[in-house]
Amino acid sequence: MKRYLKQNKIKIINFEISNITINNFLKKVLYWAKKKKSHYICVSSVHGCIESFRSKKFKIAHNSADIAVADGRPIFWALKLLGSKDADHLPGYYITEEISNLANKTGLKIGFYGSTKKNLNGTQKYLKKKYKNINISYKYSPPFKRLNKKEDQEIINDINKSKVDILFICLGCPKQELWMYEHRKKLKCTMIGVGAVVDFLSGNKILPNKFFEYIGLAWLIRLISEPRRLFWRYFSIIFLFIILFILQITGLKRFK
Repeated sequence: MKRYLKQNKIKIINFEISNITINNFLKKVLYWAKKKKSHYICVSSVHGCIESFRSKKFKIAHNSADIAVADGRPIFWALKLLGSKDADHLPGYYITEEISNLANKTGLKIGFYGSTKKNLNGTQKYLKKKYKNINISYKYSPPFKRLNKKEDQEIINDINKSKVDILFICLGCPKQELWMYEHRKKLKCTMIGVGAVVDFLSGNKILPNKFFEYIGLAWLIRLISEPRRLFWRYFSIIFLFIILFILQITGLKRFK
């Protein structure tokens, strides 16, 4: 099983992504869960890549992850262009479903931290209906404020008391990556930052069609559904990502 512990990463700009298949990913998660030690996994998109370029603090948090998978199609394509032969495209919703299925079969306990109570309840209802034996031992929607040390310690204690094996972090980028990095030595579970996945699983938002995801336009469907909130974010990060990646693959700039 030791061969599953080491995982090489490929640098996209200054954003490190694991060269990993879904089978090896699930084997790692299962192995770590049985060991009851702290690990964390980033589910990485273009948004995170640009955050890594702009923020040293975020770059350290993201690149320190045990695994970082290609969530967005552009990140997956970038991996392929940089020589990856084995990496799978692993969107957050897909990983959540696969791990839920794994937990259903093996008895692993899963949990959710983040999002709203409505989304968490909707996701729990959806998963319990689909996976009859799934054990959701923890779910918590934190207040929309900065927690003090006492409040944070209470959350840490509650998570550890729940004996959760896999904890889905639903705070969105960049908060979830920073949160996992900060708590990596405090929790006895494997954390996975899945962002807005519970919005989709609960039915609060529509999951983009598989075809649009395959051709790299899942972001466009989300933009159409939330134009005011997402227009400038998507326009700025996608444009900047293309420019920076062209500089990388042409050798015109080296990123640290």
